[in-house]
Formats: sequence, C-alpha cells, structure tokens
Amino acid sequence: MTEVRSEHFLNILNGNKAAMINLGSGRVIESKHRDNIFVYFVGHGTTGILAFPENYLYADELNNALQSMYSNRQFSSMLLYIDACRAGSLFDGILSEYNRIFAVTAAGPRESSWSTYCNENDEKPDVCLGDEFSCTWIEDQANLGKLYPLQVNELVEKRTVLNHFNYIRNTVKLSNVMPYGDFSIGQNKLYSYIGKSPEVFSKYLQYSNSALSFNKRNDTLKSSVQFSKNTYKSYQIKEQYNGKNNTMKQRTIYNSIMRKIMDRVFNKILQNIIKQLPGFVEHIDELKELPSNLPLNVFPCYRQTLDYITTNCFSLPKNIYSLNEVHVFFNLCTRVIDRKWKSEEFYVLFEQVVHNVCSKNSSTFSNSLKMINVH
Repeated sequence: MTEVRSEHFLNILNGNKAAMINLGSGRVIESKHRDNIFVYFVGHGTTGILAFPENYLYADELNNALQSMYSNRQFSSMLLYIDACRAGSLFDGILSEYNRIFAVTAAGPRESSWSTYCNENDEKPDVCLGDEFSCTWIEDQANLGKLYPLQVNELVEKRTVLNHFNYIRNTVKLSNVMPYGDFSIGQNKLYSYIGKSPEVFSKYLQYSNSALSFNKRNDTLKSSVQFSKNTYKSYQIKEQYNGKNNTMKQRTIYNSIMRKIMDRVFNKILQNIIKQLPGFVEHIDELKELPSNLPLNVFPCYRQTLDYITTNCFSLPKNIYSLNEVHVFFNLCTRVIDRKWKSEEFYVLFEQVVHNVCSKNSSTFSNSLKMINVH
C-alpha cells in the first residue's frame, strides 16, 4: 500500500492512536509494561535504512523510537524479525544490549537477503512468492504439528527465542541471519511473542515441485531462481503481471533506463562534490565501499542528502535499485563530519550540485516516467 509510510509504522509501534485516525484500521500497539511485543517486518532495505513505498525509515529514527518505548515502560520485552537486505545495519553497534529488545535480521549489515519459491518460466516475468528467511521460520513453525504430531505441544512449550534463532541461522543458506540487542531475551519462550494457536501448528502447505523450486540454485546469472531483494530484477517482479506484454515491456524498458540514469546521476553528484572538498578525490573508491560501521551522528546528514536527491531528481523510495547505491552518501557524510566541515556549508554545496546535475536530466526523467503510463 503506497500510503504506508515510515511515520505510520513508528506511530503504530509507539501507540500513537491520535496520529493514526482515518489511516488504515487506526489500530496501534497499546502495550503496557508487562506486555511482550513481536515486530515482523518484510521489505526492502539498505545501509541504515528500511524502505517504505513513499519514504525511508532510518536506523537512528527506529532506535530513538525503541529507546523511547523502553524508557516509557511500554513493554516487558520485544522481539523483532527484520527481513530486508543489509538489515543488520539497522542494529549493528546501535541497538543497546540492556533494553530488553532482541532483533533477528535476515542478513548482516553488508549483505543481501534473498527471495525464494521463484518460477523458472522464461515466457513469464520472474515471480518469487517469498523470502528465504521468512519462509524458513514460518514454515518451521507451521510444520511442527505435521512433523511431530505427538510432541507438538511439548515442543511449543519448551522452545525458546534462541532455539528458534539457531534453527533459522543454520537453515538459511544464502545470507547470514544475525542477532542483535539484549541476548537475555533469548531465554524467553518463543510462544510468548508469536503465540501458540493449535491451528497454526497443525496446518501444512504442500507446494507443487513442477511450478516452484525452493533453495534450488542455478549457476547462470540470467536464470538464477534466487534474487537479491534489492536488485533491478526484483523490482520488476514486484509489478503485477496482467497478461499485457506491451505493459510489461514498457515497465522493463523504464526500469532499465532508470537504472542507467541513477548510475549516471549518482556518479556525477559524487564527482562534482569531491572536486570541491579538499582531500576527497583520492578517496573516491573508499566512498563506494559499504561502510563498516554507522555512527548515529551521521544520520541527519545522510537523511538530508537523500532528501535533496528525491526532491530535485527522482524519488529514491520509488526506485528500488537506488538502494544499492545510496550508501556512498553515508560515507560522504561520515568523511565530511570527520574532517570537521561545517554542516551548513556542506548542505549548501550539496544542494547546489544536486540541483545542477538533476536540472540537466529533468527532461530524461520526464520522458522515462511517461513510459509506465502507456497501456
């Protein structure tokens, strides 16, 4: 749903009922100090970011919300399962080890999470029905009644959060499932977060092997049946297939053009910026590497630079491919802060460069957008 924004997520999490009036169901988490909370997020992500359809949720914003809830005694403990690329970057070195919050991520800070149950039919767009992390933990829970019909109640009663984490980590093969936060939560019973409804554990879904493949690898990049969730290809497969080949062709052309435009724009912005920053030119390759840590004081600059690009060039949240590239601006902000540049001067310079680069490409953006309106 395009109306789902990061602030809605935070308002629901914080129990801000007034802010959610006339939005969706209006329901929020109205928790007390004795309640356990389970948060399960599935979507796109990148360095320090969870992507929503219209905007981004940044690691500092999420951390502030969680810390506020802890300080206000809005829960006894919290368990988060986050299924997104580079999800570990939201918590690595950020989430406190003493605030009764335990986060499990589908991937580490610098790696992709992967889609699965993908079709292999070249005549139709690639479609994936799930993600390896999510399918692993959900199917494990759903299949307990099928695999252990006589022991299911005992297993559910005994299973801890850490038991479940270890199972997921050992089963998921394409990324490193990671734990963060307060490890004392690992001793808590899993059912105290996700429940133990008999219906959940007795159901078992059977999939047709002729149509789908799970964890089946193909050595050719063109027809690989797993997809990184942030790739250009995965953006294509999110689009609804309606049988109109012309529409799908237009979408594919649009995605391909936007990918090239974004590469060109990002490189141009970066090159023009570092030319005016002393001592930056020789470090351009370092700026393109994924950061090893994410200091919280860098996020205001990170957020502002990406907002400039969205305002003056094209919407970053609406172009999933951009998630593979935006980390360079986190690195740029980190180096600016380390060199003790005045933030006001940097923002003025950055805004001027972005405006100049993107104004030259405005007609290209406009023509590309027209392509997806052709039906």
